[in-house]
Parts: sequence; C-alpha cells; structure tokens
Amino acid sequence: MNSSNTLSTHDITRIQDKLLVETTNYAYEHSPYYKRKFDDIGLLPSHIKGLGSLDLLPLTSREDIQENNWTFLSVPQQDIAEIVSTTGTTGDPVFIALTSNDLKRLASNERKSFSYAGVGKGDVFHLSVTCDNLFIAGIAYYSGLVELGASVVRIGPQNIVRHLDLIKKIKPVGIVAVPSFMVHMARFMIDSGIIADELGFKKIVLIGDSIRDADLKNNALGNLIESIFGNICYSTYGITEAQLSFCECHMHLGLHSHPEFVLVEILSDNDFVLPDGEIGELVLTPLQIKGMPLLRYKTGDITFKMSEPCQCGRNSVRIGPILGRKHQKLKVKGVTLYPKTIENALLGIKDIVNYQIEAFIGDDRTDHIVLRVGSCRNDNDFIILLKDLLKAKARVTPQIEINHPEEIEKRLFEGGSRKAIIFKDRRLKSYEE
Repeated sequence: MNSSNTLSTHDITRIQDKLLVETTNYAYEHSPYYKRKFDDIGLLPSHIKGLGSLDLLPLTSREDIQENNWTFLSVPQQDIAEIVSTTGTTGDPVFIALTSNDLKRLASNERKSFSYAGVGKGDVFHLSVTCDNLFIAGIAYYSGLVELGASVVRIGPQNIVRHLDLIKKIKPVGIVAVPSFMVHMARFMIDSGIIADELGFKKIVLIGDSIRDADLKNNALGNLIESIFGNICYSTYGITEAQLSFCECHMHLGLHSHPEFVLVEILSDNDFVLPDGEIGELVLTPLQIKGMPLLRYKTGDITFKMSEPCQCGRNSVRIGPILGRKHQKLKVKGVTLYPKTIENALLGIKDIVNYQIEAFIGDDRTDHIVLRVGSCRNDNDFIILLKDLLKAKARVTPQIEINHPEEIEKRLFEGGSRKAIIFKDRRLKSYEE
C-alpha cells in the first residue's frame, strides 16, 4: 500500500493542512479568476490556515469555468502539455489545460488506484476506452498502468469481435471498460456460446456508471456484469476538471481518495457541509495542480463520504457510489429518484434495444416522466412487464412509449451530440444534461 494511505488520520490531516495552504496561495498568485474572486469577497490567502478554514474558500461551479474558462489558466501558454475537455451532452465544453507535472500527478493517481485493485508489475491490461478526442480517462488509465509496471493493450473503441479476438490471443489479466461495454460483451458471448473462462479475466476495472447501490452492494448493472464474469469488478469514479479518480480496494467498501491529491466535502442543497454518511453534492478541492487549480469544485454528483478507516487498513476518505446528478433529481408523486434508478430497473430486459427518459412539468406543476423504449416488441404484455418492473424497482410508473430502435437512436444523438442523451430534461429550469 502507498505510504500516504497507511498514515494515521492525524498525519493525513497535517499533510492536507499544508497542501491546502499551498494550493490556496498558488491559486491566488497565479489564477486570474481566483485573484479576482478573492479580492471581490475580501478574502486573503493568509486567512486559510488549514482544513478548518476550508469553508471560507469560494465555491466553484461548472458554469464558472464555462463562463471564465481561460482565466483559470495559471501557467504561461508554453507550459501547457495537454488540453482535454469534458463531455457534457449540452452547453459549451469545458477545456482543462495540464502541465507536464499535472500529467505526472494524473499518472500517479491512477497508479495508486490500480494498485488498490491488486494490479501489479507485469500484469497485462486490455484498455477499451479511447485515448483520443480530448478524453482524459484514456490517457490517465494508460499512464497509470505503465507507471505501475503493467503492460497495456491500447485498443480503444472497436467492434466487439475485434475486442474478443484480441483478448483470446493475448490473454490479458484485466480490462478497463465502461459498464455498458461489458454488458454488450456479455450478451454477445451468450449469443455466441463463449464462456468467461475462455477470456481469462481476473479483474475488471469499470469507469463511468456506478455498479453499486448506496449500501455498497451491487446494483442491477453490477449484478448483470458479475453474473457472467464473476465477482472481479472494481468500480471507479473520475472527474476531468479535478484530474483524478477514486477507486475501490479489494474490500469494495467505497471509493478511495488519495489524500495528497484531493480534499472531499459533501454539501447540502443550501451548500452546508454534511457529516459522514449523509447524501449530498460531492465537492472537491484538487491538490498539487499547476495548470488550472480549482477550489471547492461543485461536481454536481450526488453521493456521501466515509472518513472511518477502511477494512483494508487505509485511512483515506472514501466516497460512496454516484447516485445521480444534482440537477437531474426528480420528485414524482412523492417519490424522489434519479434517472439512474430507472435505467437500472431496465437492465436485463432482453427486448429493450435502447431508451430515453424525458422529464417535464405537468399541468399539476409537478415532475412527470416519459420513458421512450426502443424495441421490436409493442404488445400489451411487454408494456405491462415494463410497468411492473419500474413500479417494483423504481417505485414509479412513468408514461411509456414504444418506438423503433432507430427512432430512439436519433433522439439520443439529437443536435449532433457526441454523447447519448439518455436523460432529456424539459422542466422549466434550464440545466445542462
């Protein structure tokens, strides 16, 4: 285990006190955005003494970066080594500039995460995510594995036949993939009579959608994947703006942070700091970033944190699975839920090809949902099955429309979006989806 995570809680606090002061001073001295922000509210870097004064710092939103993107840049242009971008489905993209030191930090963060999952020197990993198109995750996982001493098969997005052919020939120990890709692979394997033992995976590191529920046990997505591949999955959470990720250890009791790289807070709807275990918005202050430092960044993701030592022996703060996006919270006939709850309820239904969830304000001024399902089935029994499953698993019964899968595909990528718009929010407030 890395020494920073075997330190006592007291020693971690001491280190983070120092790093927060350094990060605050650096942001004030080098970031035009934070220099102006501090001056506007009458805050001096000297007011920040450590973690106890973290709540004095201003909160930073995605909209702040969108509106002032390049005023966050804290180095001369010639010191930029890489520019990446977030992948929101609407609105202006956010560009993040990294220095060579930031890239080393990124690799170190992923090296630690992979080591928590038991990956070691000489292990061969199949990397199914792209390293192109301004996507930070691909280069992060690639560089982290290389720094750890593992070998990487960097294939990226390809058709499933190409992936399986390569996996059978090279026999990697593990794979890095998004959960939907593993579901696609599992279904293809079932249809083709391929069993998991033929692939030889010992570890599956999943990025993007969570495979755990709030109780840290598998959700429907996790159950679907592990029913085919076995209990070898490790869930992660990554965020482009903070240039880092969180990863499970072998105990699967939450996602570990790396204390020298990030401070974790959970805030209420009114921006009050919440104690351990309470669900709210994840707010991150990344440490040791030079290109575009951020202070108290509101991720928009809903989860909770755990500060007690993990059963693996590490004392780093952990977060729970991402339960949804703050602006996507729905309240339907007294039931509060997120679109992911509906998505999980639909998993495993063989006749569903694709779908889109749409929210709108009804005549009664409350949230309503339309679920548009792409399927070749449109019989009454199928609709009853969908309603029963949604009522049992999501506690709601939305309006259901059955369309041809091609029609849903057009809706998912409407307006030239490069990312499928699974949740379309037509409520009164204008949010980024």
